[in-house]
Amino acid sequence: MKIQLQLQGRFCRTLVSGNESQPISLADLIREVQAVATQTHRRALPGLRQSFGLDFLPESVLINLLQQANGAVRESELYQYSSLKLLYPVYSNSAQRANTYRYEFACPEVATFILTPDNPQLPNSWATSDLEQVGNYNITLESPHHPDVFANHIWQESINEWQRLPETEKIQIALQSLESNSFRLTSSPSPQIQVWIEAEDLSLDLRAAITFLRLGGDDISALSESARLLVQQYQHNYNPPVITLPEQLSPEATLTPARGLLISRRNSRSDLRRIITEAQNFLLISSYRIEDEEITELICQQAQQLPQRVWILTDLSNRVIQQLDIRVSDNNRWREEYQRSTERKKACLRMLLNANIPIRSGAFHLKTYISERYAYLGSCNITGGNLDFNLEAGVAWRNTPIHTQLINLFQRFWHQSSQDEILPAINGDGFRLRSLYPSPQQEDESYPNLLTPYQYKQDLIAQLTTFRGEVQIYTRQFQPTPQIERLLLLSDTCVFVCNQVAPSQSTLNIQGINHLHAKVTLLGDSVAYIGGINFDFSNSYLSLTDLMYKTTNRQEITTIRQKMQEQCS
Repeated sequence: MKIQLQLQGRFCRTLVSGNESQPISLADLIREVQAVATQTHRRALPGLRQSFGLDFLPESVLINLLQQANGAVRESELYQYSSLKLLYPVYSNSAQRANTYRYEFACPEVATFILTPDNPQLPNSWATSDLEQVGNYNITLESPHHPDVFANHIWQESINEWQRLPETEKIQIALQSLESNSFRLTSSPSPQIQVWIEAEDLSLDLRAAITFLRLGGDDISALSESARLLVQQYQHNYNPPVITLPEQLSPEATLTPARGLLISRRNSRSDLRRIITEAQNFLLISSYRIEDEEITELICQQAQQLPQRVWILTDLSNRVIQQLDIRVSDNNRWREEYQRSTERKKACLRMLLNANIPIRSGAFHLKTYISERYAYLGSCNITGGNLDFNLEAGVAWRNTPIHTQLINLFQRFWHQSSQDEILPAINGDGFRLRSLYPSPQQEDESYPNLLTPYQYKQDLIAQLTTFRGEVQIYTRQFQPTPQIERLLLLSDTCVFVCNQVAPSQSTLNIQGINHLHAKVTLLGDSVAYIGGINFDFSNSYLSLTDLMYKTTNRQEITTIRQKMQEQCS
């Protein structure tokens, strides 16, 4: 066990021989330390920092203080041997050298701690007139034996708190920890006290149960009888059953079949609100990002009304962090925006979990919103930028074969492409991921008008091999394979990309458009693709779960082209 305490109080300094507090400036204190270093032969600057607890000061700060204390203009004037950074010897004329003071930290209603002169937590900004300095003092306890009675009391209280916990709750705390060998006890005796439990503090059976559950095993026969009982008790108390989608989900049969193009800038919020509010039976939602609280609140309200509930797929992996890493580290605007995005994502996730909505995570880049009345497939995420600013493009169907196909595909992705189930944390603040074991891949029916990233790539290559004419590509990211780029050069190709994204390296005609988030590819009047897949065929994008709608209907292709040109003009 390890206990960390953060106490608030006052640092003070008194003479060892008396009770009167004696103020001293930090520069004077440094000179007295240098005098002690002369006597103890520790005048080398690295040794001075280490031996007298000054390593909490950056070397440049310490050098500056030494110059002040010695009246030196240049750093070189401090050293007897510059190559060794060996300070000139200093002898103190003071009868009250630094090591003759007593240092204390007084925490009201708790205790007074006696500190040594080389304690690295002593304040480094004492003014000459100050007798005391307000601050925090941190204490780490790693054994039950401590010279201070208060510390021993804290240790015993923490032991008692840990022993009072049921074994299954100890397992839960361990499984929520990011560290495998230590975890923090959340119900500490005081908010200022953090109690860390080490793996070696646990019984062998408790360790075995935690390891088994952490690895996600399913055969408990190799465990001892006691460990098996712990696993079974934990699974009964903390693991809710895996929720599966209803099998009977279908469009409303009485509706007139219809489809419509939803291509607009700054108007996607009203489209999505209509899909959500008009649902009467179920809602299937897949959004790469969920960060808009107004739409999230609407989803939570519907979750309390719909007989067949709301079901959500999203991506809670570190992929976004990895993709933004360079931009975040090099650009303050990106860093601030990403921080706000993360805060909004957490708030929305907490709202959804509080509404008891089943949520699964995986490599989902798919943007689809499906009820018994509508089925949308397109580029729009549940974020303020997508809903209110970006140019988005999608298609909505009502009671058509593609409406049914999208329901089937959502069910397939729920069972076969989900990696984790998202559950509320034990303390109600945050969430935890429970690993899933996807259903075995089956020979599922394929749909020629709904293409996965790999199918989109293969179909595009087949079309471009024989097509010669005008090609228009609208995308946020543009990274064709060398083969696809060679085929595009054989046609009259124009690529439109988002201005806010780094430009692509290509010999093709590429133009920038503000806040372009739509994903549309047009091959003359022959073929159009519209959906959520960027024109990016790198391995990382091909591995995502996403869909693109393919149409060869000339009237539909013409309408898509006209709407895109209107929105981009």
